[in-house]
Amino acid sequence: MASTMSDTSQRCAELSEPSIPQFVISCLLMAWLFAANFPQWARIASRKSAEGLSTLYILLGSLSGVCAVGNILVLPSTDVDMECCRTNSAFACINGLLGILQVIFGIACFWVVLFMYVYYSEEEADAEIHHRRASISGPQRTFRRARRAWIVLIVVCCFAFTILLISAIIVRRFPWVAQTWADTLGVGVALLACVQWLPQVLTTWHLKTLGSLSLLSLAISTPYSWIFGISMIMRVGIQGWSVWIVYMLVGTMQLVLIATGVAYKIRDSRQPPVVEHHDYGGNFNPYFAGWNESSRSIVSSNIAPDEQRPLLSTQRHSEMVQTPF
Repeated sequence: MASTMSDTSQRCAELSEPSIPQFVISCLLMAWLFAANFPQWARIASRKSAEGLSTLYILLGSLSGVCAVGNILVLPSTDVDMECCRTNSAFACINGLLGILQVIFGIACFWVVLFMYVYYSEEEADAEIHHRRASISGPQRTFRRARRAWIVLIVVCCFAFTILLISAIIVRRFPWVAQTWADTLGVGVALLACVQWLPQVLTTWHLKTLGSLSLLSLAISTPYSWIFGISMIMRVGIQGWSVWIVYMLVGTMQLVLIATGVAYKIRDSRQPPVVEHHDYGGNFNPYFAGWNESSRSIVSSNIAPDEQRPLLSTQRHSEMVQTPF
């Protein structure tokens, strides 16, 4: 007990003299993170489409983010840093918690992508139904992506609640297993973050285009992943590998995706533009026709309509088959 109090006092003494350069670097990294995510948000919003983003990429990235937040909050060193805020100055407290804030801010940025993915997946399906614009992958994949987007959101929210509840119980009731739980979450973060990019690479390869995936965002975020990983090594040391290993793995996978995106950009620049023509007479499935005609809510939209209930009258279906998009 005396040893623990001594270690805490020593740590608080270290944090009481914050490093100005380290504080500036941490703030710049957070600004960099925002700059890296903004092009992705802008591209999704400008295209009004989530096409090009893999559903598994969004799911695994969101789950990985939840584990990352749980990991950084459960680490015994985090509890000590928060305890030091009682004795240290406000600036020293903020500086000591910047590592935690960086992780949480990064996950929040990705969750913005998650919510935009859900919203614009439904928006794109609605546009496909009403013939406002055609998707790259076709109507059926568009409707399937819209249904799965809501499932992803529900799964991620339930997973987040479960992880944070377990973490809170461990910190308050079983603090002696906090490091083990943090390491377990760290392994989960590393595995999910590494696997997360594989579906995205496969989706990009299948579509032969980046779609709503921003190459600029990737180009900005890749150096950030490496620099932030090194910054976390300096903060928590090698023994805190579960915090920084994920950023090294993510940076490597991002380089692979950037190379794929650049290859498609070069290919497209050498080819004349192709005007796509979707013939709904052969591809449009009337099963999805009533998917979201009344409103945008998940309750009122026919995300899983009754197969025995006709969604279109015979006359309307006939007109749709005869009139190409």
